[in-house]
Amino acid sequence: METSSREYTSRRWIGRLVRAGLITIAILLVGAWIWRRIPRPHGEIAVMREPIAEAALGPGDLRIYNRDSTVDLILQGNRILAGLSPKTIAKVTADMNKPDNGKDSSGIGNLIASTVKQTVANAIGTHMAYPLSDIRDIRYEDGQLIIERRNGGETHLFGDTKVNGEEKGKLFREEDAQRFIEAVRARKQASGNF
Repeated sequence: METSSREYTSRRWIGRLVRAGLITIAILLVGAWIWRRIPRPHGEIAVMREPIAEAALGPGDLRIYNRDSTVDLILQGNRILAGLSPKTIAKVTADMNKPDNGKDSSGIGNLIASTVKQTVANAIGTHMAYPLSDIRDIRYEDGQLIIERRNGGETHLFGDTKVNGEEKGKLFREEDAQRFIEAVRARKQASGNF
């Protein structure tokens, strides 16, 4: 009886490991598929993984926020950065660190939850970086900032970004957007990149 019980326990663990492995493979395949589908004009858009602190901004650099401060745009050096604001990052991080009271803390559910939390924690401060050398101009239209690329394409910053069902990319104040546009144009002019 004891041997049968050990075999059953051993088989359950093997089954769990196989399931975890299959889930990991499925997540990696979906991630690779999505990664290949992300449009990259000239392959020049970079990703900044760490949040951008105010102290990292130099003379002439500028950060603006949308109306409810959930996303930000940063002119830093020779690039424009677009991502979640420090306020939003802090809120999401705090929500992720809350204890899961009453939820199953063992087995495959816990493995999936911890994997998702770790993935989100690693990507939460990500900002897309657009080099000024690839930008012909930037304009404000209908509450949204639009990058006109040198190759003729356009990038609508936070174009379809929604938080709780509400569009966030089209909610920049005009005066903030105009300050940002002027700063970008001045930076491009100073670098001879206009």
